Amino acid sequence: MVPSITRIVLVNILLATLVLGAAVLPRDNRTVCGSQLCTWWHDSGEINTGTPVQAGNVRQSRKYSVHVSLADRNQFYDSFVYESIPRNGNGRIYSPTDPPNSNTLNSSIDDGISIEPSLGINMAWSQFEYRRDVDIKITTIDGSILDGPLDIVIRPTSVKYSVKRCVGGIIIRVPYDPNGRKFSVELKSDLYSYLSDGSQYVTSGGSVVGVEPKNALVIFASPFLPRDMVPHMTPHDTQTMKPGPINNGDWGSKPILYFPPGVYWMNEDTSGNPGKLGSNHMRLDPNTYWVHLAPGAYVKGAIEYFTKQNFYATGHGVLSGENYVYQANAADNYYAVKSDGTSLRMWWHNNLGGGQTWFCMGPTINAPPFNTMDFNGNSNISSRISDYKQVGAYFFQTDGPEIYEDSVVHDVFWHVNDDAIKTYYSGASISRATIWKCHNDPIIQMGWTSRNLTGISIDNLHVIHTRYFKSETVVPSAIIGASPFYASGMTVDPSESISMTISNVVCEGLCPSLFRITPLQSYNNLVVKNVAFPDGLQTNPIGIGESIIPAASGCTMDLEITNWTVKGQKVTMQNFQSGSLGQFDIDGSYWGQWSIN
Repeated sequence: MVPSITRIVLVNILLATLVLGAAVLPRDNRTVCGSQLCTWWHDSGEINTGTPVQAGNVRQSRKYSVHVSLADRNQFYDSFVYESIPRNGNGRIYSPTDPPNSNTLNSSIDDGISIEPSLGINMAWSQFEYRRDVDIKITTIDGSILDGPLDIVIRPTSVKYSVKRCVGGIIIRVPYDPNGRKFSVELKSDLYSYLSDGSQYVTSGGSVVGVEPKNALVIFASPFLPRDMVPHMTPHDTQTMKPGPINNGDWGSKPILYFPPGVYWMNEDTSGNPGKLGSNHMRLDPNTYWVHLAPGAYVKGAIEYFTKQNFYATGHGVLSGENYVYQANAADNYYAVKSDGTSLRMWWHNNLGGGQTWFCMGPTINAPPFNTMDFNGNSNISSRISDYKQVGAYFFQTDGPEIYEDSVVHDVFWHVNDDAIKTYYSGASISRATIWKCHNDPIIQMGWTSRNLTGISIDNLHVIHTRYFKSETVVPSAIIGASPFYASGMTVDPSESISMTISNVVCEGLCPSLFRITPLQSYNNLVVKNVAFPDGLQTNPIGIGESIIPAASGCTMDLEITNWTVKGQKVTMQNFQSGSLGQFDIDGSYWGQWSIN
């Protein structure tokens, strides 16, 4: 029984949230952190639906409360529920010091966000570490009633969970998985159907191009980090940060940079002027090669390495770009000025020495302002990425990380509004990836320039949402895409080729086309097998469901498609055509080079 005074306080706070858009809930939270289960909390959680949160606060879900217990113990502990909103409450601003919602960004610039803020679209997430089966209890804090188990969808739907009712909410049983579990919990009563007129989203008329929750909730159940992914920290070799403002140089020059639990924010511009949120990032000393974010660490900033050795980003903390404007240009006062070279990346290295490997395990990226990761200076770079999450990627150009030669990526969850999986280098392996896609560019990107690639493998790809609003080939509206040349003056090179295997792909909801490929080179042994569109392929007049592979002079198309189903029906050489089940329009010059089995 909640005391009457507490009930009155909570009601008043919720009313203030509705009227003013911001509130901090009093909370007597209870967490646990042991060898079997670890949860965390932020006392500075701020419920704020429309403006930036205070510098030392963390945006907290307006709707959800999450508690976790070891299975069958019925001893539930709080797990903080974060929230991300389009433009982070800043609105369309040009300079990071412009007043929120002052609309200073040039009206001709499309930042990838349109109707989402007016609809109240948001993405909440909660994370914990576990080593045994757990029960997750989800309730609400806004007075709404959760749907029953039969009206809740957990995506990816191919992974089944036990869901039952409890007082005030639901309980989901999550088995222990050494690879972790990453899933979206969706209420049928909370779904929004995105409509398009073929060129933009509309609020009435048009065609349904995607269905997503307005109040998304994603759960990240993470295994504890292995010992080799936790740095051995001593006072001699570790710079331990203190929660609060980060001023220039606070990160020191020791080999390890450690962020304990707490909230941190970049507080100065490049000249050292205080209070300039979103006007700087951490340029690490060349001696610093390891960044470790403890569970419960929430860092508002971005990281740039300068080390010449292998380098690391580990831990189950959050690196958030929420204070940066769209396309924040680090060479131009962090203004919204796009530059492929100097617009800020959340993880960055511009002075590679060659032969280096980036190890990334555990972090969550929130609200990136541009491409999320790029390492430059030497092509001899590889990465090992796992248990890596990306949320709140509403801006254009918020893609997945670069996947360099011989890189291994597995067990990731990426919300993206650009190329999700970039296949630009040979030998890359990607497995158990869950993708939530906005409307810009394909899930798998193979284009922009001619390439000569072999040994690429993508396996167990779960696409849980897409919402393309127009039929595109330049920025392909497709699962597997290849854009035309990015730079002018380039020509197709048939002597080069791409070899790749893509297997066990499930696309949920109304899916876009399987292929939109502009061949810039030949394709040699492109194998696509076990692809399922259980909810169907889009058949609206916009044409989003149509696969297109045009002719390219001299290029070959050695493409083998096996076991592709649409609503359980198999696509074959008898029904692949543009007006049939597969909606596949491939140029006749390739006839005899490709097959569907």
